[in-house]
Amino acid sequence: MMCQGLHDRLAASHAKLMRGLVWCRSCGRSTRVDPAGALRHGWPRCCDATMTIDAPDERGTPS
Repeated sequence: MMCQGLHDRLAASHAKLMRGLVWCRSCGRSTRVDPAGALRHGWPRCCDATMTIDAPDERGTPS
């Protein structure tokens, strides 16, 4: 039996990570990611910022 690595366990620990989608807060672009790979090698960036796991409809409005 293969031992699951830390990045794989972290990626499987949250529903938003497990769906494998990230969004740019600036331009709205979305892209598919391998969450364990992104945790291991670096998170995707767009518009000079790190992309978010929060879908546009899941984000709260700033106060």
